[in-house]
Amino acid sequence: MELFHKTKVLEEKINLFLNNIIHGGELLILALNCYFKSGNKTKFTHLREKVSSLEAENDALRREVENKLYAHLLLPDMRSDILGLIEGCDRIINKYETDLILISVEQPKIPTEIQADLSHMIITNVQCVSALIDSMKAAMAGRSVTDIIWAVSVLEHQVDLQAMALKKKVFQDLKLPLSRQLQLKEFIYSIEKISDMAEDMADSLSVFVVKHAI
Repeated sequence: MELFHKTKVLEEKINLFLNNIIHGGELLILALNCYFKSGNKTKFTHLREKVSSLEAENDALRREVENKLYAHLLLPDMRSDILGLIEGCDRIINKYETDLILISVEQPKIPTEIQADLSHMIITNVQCVSALIDSMKAAMAGRSVTDIIWAVSVLEHQVDLQAMALKKKVFQDLKLPLSRQLQLKEFIYSIEKISDMAEDMADSLSVFVVKHAI
């Protein structure tokens, strides 16, 4: 990374941090599909725990990155902006963990009629986050991020449309008790928020790139 050419260790830790978020998204997809389709609680729990382990590893990495930024990056303004981006990305993998814990506690029954659409929406959310991580890596390497950040926005909009279609199915097409409808709506909304977080971070990255002329 051009920003961190003075310390290879810092570059490696940031790369590992970002790659863990990608891996966490892959595990989220596997865990949720496992919950929807197979009902294998043991496998779901194992995948949830792996996401929790990644989240804990990223917390430790974030603290190490912070310490090394203070040691090696001389510009305080840039240092604080980079830390803000790192912390924002960290909240995404925290969200993965929170959503999986929510399922473990509430154990919502997902109607078969919406399972495929819900799985597709989850994949689009994770693709949105992956585009964000790609843009982070590009910015840190001094490459153009315009097209990748645009992709984040496009994918976030797709998630909005998918979530709206799912909510319409829940309330208008499926004959479910109101309590189940509300539970499913909250679950859909919680997953939908992942792409909102990614778009917010992409906006912050755009500001960072302009501010520091990367």
